[in-house]
Amino acid sequence: MDTVVVFPHCAWETFPYGSLIERLGRGRSVLFVASAEAMAGAPRQYGTITLEALNGLPWERAVAIVTHPSWVYEIAGRKPAALLVLLPAELENGERDYLDCRDELCALATAVVTSSEPFYFEQWFRRGRVFLQDGLDTASDLLADAAAADAAAGKQVDALAALQLRRRVDFREEQLKALRPSAMQFFFQAVYYYLLGEGENAERWALDAFHLAILGAEEAPVATYYRFLSAIRLLQGRADDAIATYGIAAVTEEERAACKEMAVLQAAGESQLAAALLYRANDDFRQAAALLNRVLERYSAPQDAEPSATSPVLDTAGALRERARSLLLDVQERSGRPGAVLALLPSPRNVKERLRRNLLEGRAFALEGRLHDAVCALLQAAMTGLEPLHAIAGIASARAKAKKLEEGELT
Repeated sequence: MDTVVVFPHCAWETFPYGSLIERLGRGRSVLFVASAEAMAGAPRQYGTITLEALNGLPWERAVAIVTHPSWVYEIAGRKPAALLVLLPAELENGERDYLDCRDELCALATAVVTSSEPFYFEQWFRRGRVFLQDGLDTASDLLADAAAADAAAGKQVDALAALQLRRRVDFREEQLKALRPSAMQFFFQAVYYYLLGEGENAERWALDAFHLAILGAEEAPVATYYRFLSAIRLLQGRADDAIATYGIAAVTEEERAACKEMAVLQAAGESQLAAALLYRANDDFRQAAALLNRVLERYSAPQDAEPSATSPVLDTAGALRERARSLLLDVQERSGRPGAVLALLPSPRNVKERLRRNLLEGRAFALEGRLHDAVCALLQAAMTGLEPLHAIAGIASARAKAKKLEEGELT
């Protein structure tokens, strides 16, 4: 890889990733998609490039570094050798269209580096190869740097991601000895252990977090802390306990219905589908997707099975397959992967299903760099509702923002 292309969120003067760019740029040419004015004060060897000139780059030999979600449609379809998303904490949240761009960008990435612990966890629940660089622990930050360098060199970074999880556990454990006990801090430690697959440690910290929240009269401690114990207990292989735990935390009609479905599926021997439902209910889309794919493989061929007396919810293999596909559609869509959703959709049978397909085609085509096809698909869908027009406006807004970023209008 001989070129680094940076899609920045601010002028060089306040760009927080200068040292990383310097390391990644050694032996490579570095280009910023920015105006000369925005690059005032940058090292002389760094060049600038316009959006229009991006088409001429050899992307198969380029590393793209993106620090703002609105660049997603400018990088889409180019297929760089590596795509690193470095997202500052202040750019993690926004309106729905902005969050769609953020999630789709992260889903495309070779690796994601964030400075926010909550967003770090959120991304781990959607994908692997996520790194935290918050300036609190030098060793952890160096692992994030090493991951960026390895990704840029075409190396795998999964082992480094797991190593950083372990380092964060050790760092937090030392840090907690000097801090006043906090339910949220204890809960974060539980999440680290959960991501490492250490269920017993995760359960201990999650219970301590829940107890502290009760003692501190925190609002909604059951939904905030106790519910996650269901995912932890499932991780330990305690499926019945996990479902019962979720049932205690279920408040809404939708949650109670989900708990009932989990219990029925578990009793019918459909443990993978029940587990996927529970992981999904805890926003662990990564684990849910893995299980749902296994269920679909198991029921890959249409079967005319006899109704099952044990499952009042789903009584045929075909129904189980369709339920798994429906859940996987939801999980992939919420993870910013419209292309994966589109691949799972059956042929539309009515206007509503055609609308959904057109909407997904529009988003998927946009992420392949096929903007004309994306707009055509969305315009077809616009005949049946306003949502497609909103999607077109969202794409246009993101591209307009990217143009402003290129021109140096950074507010």
